[in-house]
Amino acid sequence: MSEAKDAVTKQPLARDARASGVTAGVRPLGVMAALPEELGDLVAAMGAEGEVRTVAHGQRDYHIGTVHGTPCVVTLARIGKVAAAATVSALIHAFDVEAVVFTGVAGGVGRDVRIGDIVVAHSLVQHDLDASPLFPRFEVPLLGIARFDADAALAAQLAAACDDFIAQEGGALAERFRTAQPRVHRGLVISGDQFIASAAAVNALRAALPDALAVEMEGAAIAQVCYEYGVPCAIVRTVSDTADVHAPASFSTFLVEIAGTYSSGILRRFLQARG
Repeated sequence: MSEAKDAVTKQPLARDARASGVTAGVRPLGVMAALPEELGDLVAAMGAEGEVRTVAHGQRDYHIGTVHGTPCVVTLARIGKVAAAATVSALIHAFDVEAVVFTGVAGGVGRDVRIGDIVVAHSLVQHDLDASPLFPRFEVPLLGIARFDADAALAAQLAAACDDFIAQEGGALAERFRTAQPRVHRGLVISGDQFIASAAAVNALRAALPDALAVEMEGAAIAQVCYEYGVPCAIVRTVSDTADVHAPASFSTFLVEIAGTYSSGILRRFLQARG
């Protein structure tokens, strides 16, 4: 995102979101990732399409403009549930986004989920939330909910973009990165403030949440905030590792070499279909 920072002048957040660059009468889409590599070329593509306004708020930079025909506010959440919740709250309250999409990488937990596959969340759970015996394990106290659904329509649009991306580029990706032919899965994504990197940890997650497909560190927090404020959200994750002892090396390699290719290809198709 450094190119975008160099190309625009940062501004403090205006009291009215429209004054900070959001077009009057048009509610933008919020697009988030934890790390710069997970956004691919999105901010650069926004700059190539027109004016980009960068607003500084809460130690985040929010890039406002149109990309692939869709008005967007693009930002980095950083890593972890608190960081993600704070960022999506700002998107909702300060920038009045219509909906939120989060893209990034994750560890594979489902037994048929392989490195290079894509998981579009149907629902999300915080796997490290346990207020028992006061409340059932995984349930968010006082909300009475453990699983937060992604918006069905938004997730379907995201899955369609993933299917199209794999149909057109999956073979080349498999050959280039020496992976199996990528597949798209839809189901449960689980989140926690832990980097899962052992067979024992994966097996414990499988035992507790047998239908989990992927594990990461932000999605369920975003889904909870969006649920509480009635804002549609969707989460897409590319599987960078299998959350075992090899995960740190696999994650780092995938993040640098592959993650941007996936995010750029998926988001371009998704946003063009909306624009």
